[in-house]
Amino acid sequence: MKKFIFIAAATLIAGSIAANAQDKRYKPEAKDFSLELNWTPGTTASSFSIPEYGVKGRYFLSDKFAVKLNLGFTTDSDNKKTYVTNPDNSVTTTENKSSSTIFRMMPGVEYHFGKFSRISPYVGAGIGFKAGSSTEIKPNTDGTTTTTSPIFGFGLQISTGVDIYLCQGLYTGIDLGLGYEFYKQGRGKVTTVASGSTTEADGTEENISNSFGFYATPQLRIGWFF
Repeated sequence: MKKFIFIAAATLIAGSIAANAQDKRYKPEAKDFSLELNWTPGTTASSFSIPEYGVKGRYFLSDKFAVKLNLGFTTDSDNKKTYVTNPDNSVTTTENKSSSTIFRMMPGVEYHFGKFSRISPYVGAGIGFKAGSSTEIKPNTDGTTTTTSPIFGFGLQISTGVDIYLCQGLYTGIDLGLGYEFYKQGRGKVTTVASGSTTEADGTEENISNSFGFYATPQLRIGWFF
């Protein structure tokens, strides 16, 4: 009797292991969520960066169709010092400062196809928005001049790519496609501090640019799905 129970238990365990092996999957299915980060080779300072639209979350409505949301946030600053030696050998230092902060968001959709166990090609589309501001501080004859400008932009993207599943739940990949972007840096405000007084005026410059063309994302995408 004990021998029969042991054989039956062993059979059940073996059957469970075989079933799990058959059920093992690499690609996401309906109701799975994935999150990925981008690493751009050759970037300075930190290895992991969040480039434009660089963090992506996806929710799979089915095995083939997913909705996505790309997010990006960048903040940059630059300080430039100029040293001038005067006739009396004293040194005059001037400093120019500039900084910008931009938030980006791109919702979209993806359609995955193919019956490969570890490779998932797809096509997709998205529309992106960006908003932020830039600040530039320059010295004047007796103080500083600060120019603050708003930043706005939007873009359209049609893409294709591939996810390569390294192991269960972990993947990498690359994107390429066709995109358009509109970018505007507004006039903003100019604040002048000189001789102890402060004045404000509208900016005198506005920058508008348009870009359109094919792109390939030179980034290693690392993602997980749950």
